[in-house]
Amino acid sequence: MRNCWKRLLVSSKLQRILNKIKIYGISIPMCLVFVTFLINSSHAQSLDNFLNYTNNDMRFTIQYPSKWKVDDNVKGFPDEVWFRSPDSQIRKFAISVEKFEPYLDTDTMTLKNTSLQQRAQEQLDDYRSAATHFNLPFTLIRQNEVTVGGNPGWKIEYIMSEKEYNLEIFTIANGKFYRLSYAENALKVPETLPLANKMVESFQFQK
Repeated sequence: MRNCWKRLLVSSKLQRILNKIKIYGISIPMCLVFVTFLINSSHAQSLDNFLNYTNNDMRFTIQYPSKWKVDDNVKGFPDEVWFRSPDSQIRKFAISVEKFEPYLDTDTMTLKNTSLQQRAQEQLDDYRSAATHFNLPFTLIRQNEVTVGGNPGWKIEYIMSEKEYNLEIFTIANGKFYRLSYAENALKVPETLPLANKMVESFQFQK
């Protein structure tokens, strides 16, 4: 009999709790939908708050988060522009330019241009060598063809040392290789990757 009364008391308490959770007739799922909407709206507003940046020497324009800092006078890196979030001294996003030079194909003994895939593979080989040298894990996530600034590009994504996610995009314009890179702590990727993607989407070349 006692067990029966206990079950009735528990059932009654649960019902009262459920009744309290309802707000003006709006059930839990509706509240969750509303909260999710507010979060998404806030996130969308943060994505819309971007500034324009133009570099006439490197001949490109891009949009970047208004709270981020731009460093286009990086000591030792004259052909790079860094973008940093306010809570970090390390670059989150960078754009670099390097000369586009042909190489000698020893099979045909003719000069050929380095393809985007070849340039990306060279970079991956360098990273693998560095990881091996310093005994760090290196994982290639994927690589695929993309479009950036209206031009064909090649994207590589990889994890270095299990903690840092990296994304790099290579493309060719104005007779040079352009590289757009993004690096972030793996746990913060969901927060800042949408910003980096919007930066890539806004990137344009100057003719």
